[in-house]
Amino acid sequence: MLTKLRRTTTGALALTALVTGLLLSGAGTASAQHQYGDRLNRGESLAPGESIQRSGMDGLGNYLVWRLVMQTDGNLVEYKMNRYGTRVCWASNTYTGASGNRAVYQHDGNFVVYTPSGQAVWASHTMGHAGETVDINSSGVTYVGHTPISGAC
Repeated sequence: MLTKLRRTTTGALALTALVTGLLLSGAGTASAQHQYGDRLNRGESLAPGESIQRSGMDGLGNYLVWRLVMQTDGNLVEYKMNRYGTRVCWASNTYTGASGNRAVYQHDGNFVVYTPSGQAVWASHTMGHAGETVDINSSGVTYVGHTPISGAC
């Protein structure tokens, strides 16, 4: 009985460590956490490998993390991570295979992915809209100001 309890406890601890490692290590090709944590303010940007994230619990008590990542391959992607794995919720489809794209939340309210040469390859088309941040709500919806750019995930 004690051996079975010990095995069950060890298994649960191993699963917890695995999930924690997955959630902390990130997804895709990104590696660094953006210094602003859960949002971008106007005038801020995500460089390759940087991200913002939101964490919470689902209705069953499972820990969830949604992360918006400026990947090193040029694609801006939102991921949902939980103990079952990682899935893509939304992407800008700006994959170029080369690093250097940057996601900029401009002072005019538009959220834009730029190549290293300054060419805009994706935009939220939210110039002049209300709101001051790019963030992810508790359902996994990414907002630019008050405008959603992804669905619930």
